[in-house]
Amino acid sequence: MKALATYYATLHDLTDTEFKVEIFEDGPVKKISVNGNVYEVDYNLGGDTIHSMIMNHRSHGMQITSLGNSNYEVRHMGDYFQISVIDELQKMRLARTRSKVIGRQVITAQMPGVIMKLYVKQGDEVKSGDPLCVLAAMKMENEIRSPIDGIVKEIYIKDNDKMTVGDKMLVVE
Repeated sequence: MKALATYYATLHDLTDTEFKVEIFEDGPVKKISVNGNVYEVDYNLGGDTIHSMIMNHRSHGMQITSLGNSNYEVRHMGDYFQISVIDELQKMRLARTRSKVIGRQVITAQMPGVIMKLYVKQGDEVKSGDPLCVLAAMKMENEIRSPIDGIVKEIYIKDNDKMTVGDKMLVVE
């Protein structure tokens, strides 16, 4: 079964524990998976922050308030939680920024899409975080940035190229 969307949730009190949430069916009753356990969930919004959920034939009322930056405050039956929820693209970006990269970097397409704009040319000097190109995927424009300070050594793409996962785009060293 292919997920329609995948999210990763982390409780602020348990930052080393991550929950993978996949949505398989959308509609009045949603089929979701949390760390591989599948649930059918009936979900309704009862106000700005009041949510009602029926899961496994049990009703749960909770208050969910957005704190901004993918962070939420959840109150349920006297318990209080703060959680962070990110999607797959945000998770990928976090993984790239948290790991120290050195040496030759081959930048590949992390998702299928179309190159909308190429910002650099071969021989350009770039700093870590500088935009290299824009990859349009899933109705979103994703700016691909340099993982290191370096020189653009090779370019395999041009505007309007169609990309698949793993296609080489650029080399920075």
